[in-house]
Amino acid sequence: MSVPVQQELDAIVGEGLPTLSHRSQLPYVNACLLEVMRIRPLLPVALPHATTQDVKVCGYNIPKDTQVLVNLHSIHKDPAYWPDPDGFDPGRFLDAEGNVINKPESFLPFSAGRRVCPGEQLAGMELFLFFSTLLQSFTFSPPEGAPAPLSDGVFGLTLTSPPFELCAIPR
Repeated sequence: MSVPVQQELDAIVGEGLPTLSHRSQLPYVNACLLEVMRIRPLLPVALPHATTQDVKVCGYNIPKDTQVLVNLHSIHKDPAYWPDPDGFDPGRFLDAEGNVINKPESFLPFSAGRRVCPGEQLAGMELFLFFSTLLQSFTFSPPEGAPAPLSDGVFGLTLTSPPFELCAIPR
């Protein structure tokens, strides 16, 4: 994953550091960020919502004012929406010409509806700058002989990765 990201950064940004003005010119970088957020949403379960009327879902009656928790992690791993859901594939967010596609309906890393994260735009900008600057400056890899950290993480209020080792090699 890091090689195509670094190639795109080198071609567009060159020797300098990425800025927000580069964001629209770096579709693969953006697709990688979207795929990371799909695989590892910060919050595995969205903030509670409530039904505004009686509703029937999959044969179940859900009364008005029932609290509903949306399992974002499960939505992002549903093979009905995401072929090979456990695989890391930034290409699922790119069209045939290599442009970033509109976010699919089943992509909800910042929740949905009135309870969508108000910081989504700011977080997107910060994640872009952080991710692109790190990959512009370093190549990351596990230490020789160490397994890649591919677990589902530790579920709680947030979804966290277990500790793992990583080498940051200056470029």
